[in-house]
Amino acid sequence: MRALALLAAALLAGAANAADICAVKVPDPPPARAADGSALTNAGFKDWLDGFRAKARAAGIPAKIFDEAMAGVKFTPKTIERAQNANERTQRIWGYLKNRPSAERLATGKAELKKNAAILARIEDETGIPPEVLVTFWGVETDYGRNKGKDDIFQAMAALAYEGGRRDFYENNLLAAMRLMQRYGFSKKKMVGSWAGAVGHAQFMPEAYEQYAVDGDGDGVIDLWDSLPDAFASKANYLKQRNAKTPWKRGQAWIAEVQPPAGFAFEDGDLTIKKTLGAWQIRGITLKSGGAVTELRGVTLDTPAAVFAPGGMRGPTVITLPNFDRFVDYNPSQSYALAIALWSNAIAGRPGLQTPWPEDEPDITRAQAYALQKKLKELGHTDAEPDGDIGKGTRAAIRSYQLAKGMVADGFPSCALLKKVLAD
Repeated sequence: MRALALLAAALLAGAANAADICAVKVPDPPPARAADGSALTNAGFKDWLDGFRAKARAAGIPAKIFDEAMAGVKFTPKTIERAQNANERTQRIWGYLKNRPSAERLATGKAELKKNAAILARIEDETGIPPEVLVTFWGVETDYGRNKGKDDIFQAMAALAYEGGRRDFYENNLLAAMRLMQRYGFSKKKMVGSWAGAVGHAQFMPEAYEQYAVDGDGDGVIDLWDSLPDAFASKANYLKQRNAKTPWKRGQAWIAEVQPPAGFAFEDGDLTIKKTLGAWQIRGITLKSGGAVTELRGVTLDTPAAVFAPGGMRGPTVITLPNFDRFVDYNPSQSYALAIALWSNAIAGRPGLQTPWPEDEPDITRAQAYALQKKLKELGHTDAEPDGDIGKGTRAAIRSYQLAKGMVADGFPSCALLKKVLAD
């Protein structure tokens, strides 16, 4: 157990207490509104529901299925609040990774890897997806099946569809969930999941269920709630099929810590900026161990890769390979993708991060992130509307600002950066 604890510590590179919130007062961001700009109300929700019923009937959903699925559904502002404050959106990366995995979860993952070796080996042979990756997804999303979610997914997705930020996405997933009920005879009682509508061991949204879920146990029914073979096979199929232009690279690594040279231009360090390993090698990028980046599993000098400093220049810098992008395909949150990448390496017994995270860096709130985005737009560094969600667009805007000010352009929303931007 001590060895597992040390491995978890290496993976997460530190376990200090979270820093305080950045001491900058900003106004609250505007409240969430419906797609037409109106305030979110019970009456507005009812109007949306009436319109959605007509849309569902036009799409071929039988009235009986619609009525069963939407029975008891009402407007729940709490669901929208949870969406706005999802951990991967609001936490610093080191806070998000801190217990992904804990020593206990890492030990459980290794045990499940062994327990399910036969089915995982068969799936790897068919798809190329390694067993440790499938077990990691299972552990990150459901704690190895111990927490598959208990929310009424129709209730959850209805609230998010009405809110309107991603109305088409959630309406389409509501329709997909109804088709699953019709196809397999699933009851509404069975169809529970996460607060955002993901279900089962695989935590698939209903549309992904329809498109990528496969029958892993051969019983003729794809049941992601109660069949672990179905869930493993479906996740592997998703990773293999989701991006046909750049499919999973069998036998290739997905992430490693690297050492940037002195004076490295961090404006080139972003997941969206791809160069060959040979080009990064010429730029002086080495593995943290001092070895060449071409020592990574299954690569050549021509393998495309991105160099990324998720915690800014003071934290670890990693190099990500095409397989890492398949994690991003599944969930665009970089925190989530990093959790999958690092956890799966840990389960397989590979080394974790060596460089500590800058845990003395204060957190910023969603309101502060919104204020930062708003100011960056006013200063001409982005055209995007502020939403309080620090993603790739916000990091690009920060890099633009940093370059204009002669700063190291690592794209990291530090407290000092926030203060400087707001003061301009």
